[in-house]
Amino acid sequence: MFDAVVYIGHGSRREEGNTQFKRFIASVMEEVDVPNQEIAFLELTNPTIAETLEKLITQGAKRFLIVPVLLFSALHHKLDIPEEIAAVQKEYPFISFKMTAPFGTYPYMVDLAVKRIQAENHEPDTAILLVGRGSSHIEPIQGLQQIGRKIEQRLDIPVYTAFLKLGKPSMEEALAFLPYRYKKVYVMPYLLFTGLLLEKIEQMVFSSKDTFAICQNLEFDPLMKKTLIKRMEEARDGEDVSGHKEPEQRKGSDYPRWGNSSA
Repeated sequence: MFDAVVYIGHGSRREEGNTQFKRFIASVMEEVDVPNQEIAFLELTNPTIAETLEKLITQGAKRFLIVPVLLFSALHHKLDIPEEIAAVQKEYPFISFKMTAPFGTYPYMVDLAVKRIQAENHEPDTAILLVGRGSSHIEPIQGLQQIGRKIEQRLDIPVYTAFLKLGKPSMEEALAFLPYRYKKVYVMPYLLFTGLLLEKIEQMVFSSKDTFAICQNLEFDPLMKKTLIKRMEEARDGEDVSGHKEPEQRKGSDYPRWGNSSA
């Protein structure tokens, strides 16, 4: 069905964050049986989406699977990426694209957040604070809240959500009221990679370290790899994973070999 895959990361001013992304995508590429696979970034670093698409087009690619490596669907997923793709398609009208859903509230993402929290949470009378970037779109706000509710059900621990930029409550507001309710609060940065936002969370937690402790952020875990491959399967097959037979696993791998065999 597809003869090229383009994985799109946000991009970071910190090279460490870009390196984490590239390392993660390299591990995904090993499980995807498509001849041409490349990365691109939305901003702050290269290659751009247009540069990567044009490179693949000159190599003969015509049918593209676009994989935005994003937590939730907001401005980048709804507008920025489609606009850039449309500009390329206007110049090369013979090519076609299909785009995957973001990580969203897929069950593996809940598993990953639980994993990060359980690695740190060892005290009674505690609560969890999930901190996301925030957005002017409702989906990322509701998505993080939904993940928080599922974590609360799994761990039987109070879970709150807060946001660094757009969204209520802000992290500052949450840090102000939670100490009156709990002896200890574990802050879980719901962020993909290291960068300025993670540093901001760490600084705010450090200044109140008697009450707050910080969990590791998502950090491109293998559970994210499984989620991304599932999202790619959904785009390939045009149906929910819940009704999809698991593809044959490659020998020696924990992940299904993703390819075009059923196309």
